[in-house]
Amino acid sequence: MSEFLDIALSFPPVVFSFGLVVVVLYWLAVIVGALDVDVVDVGDPEVGIEAGGFWGAFGFGAVPFTVVLSLWITLGWIVTVLGTSWVRSADVVIPPAASGIAVLVAGLGVGMLGAKLLTRPLSRLFDDAPATSHAELVGKVCVVRTSTVTLDSGQAEVIDEEGAVILINVRRSPHEPEGIEDALFSRHSKVVVFDYDELDQVFLVVPVAFPPDIAVLEA
Repeated sequence: MSEFLDIALSFPPVVFSFGLVVVVLYWLAVIVGALDVDVVDVGDPEVGIEAGGFWGAFGFGAVPFTVVLSLWITLGWIVTVLGTSWVRSADVVIPPAASGIAVLVAGLGVGMLGAKLLTRPLSRLFDDAPATSHAELVGKVCVVRTSTVTLDSGQAEVIDEEGAVILINVRRSPHEPEGIEDALFSRHSKVVVFDYDELDQVFLVVPVAFPPDIAVLEA
């Protein structure tokens, strides 16, 4: 075990090791619902990556960037760990700097190639996803899947017109009536979509049933 940790924390595996820890923690948080799955698409202009540019040339345009990056880091880490282990056990004397750079380049290259091969079947899943317009979801009841829904975060499951269950980003409205308890937005609570925020690209929700003492002002 100590030998494995020594290899994992040496150069070049260490370049990927810390990234792998972040990847594992991120997906664990997604699984338990502590984080929104606000994956960044390769074509998202906010991160300065264009689908037709560098990433698009490698065929990554149809898969969320976080998926590609997770695969690349994981595969790169595996290649560099195995490569470093082989170099240390080889009888050929190789300068550490040269061998380290060679293994790092191999990790980056093989990691990208492997990510491309693995994301190819995944891209079909994204292409085949039912196209549901935002307007079709307004008025639908959904179930909260995160620990709670706030003004800044939250996710819920909703069934679209095709009968498919999809996960959407939801938020509470800053203009909702006062006195609504946070418990009405907790995990497994039912809320209804009443609007879509085009600017933030999130759905605004309210509890399915308001408490009897809450006065709702009609527009």
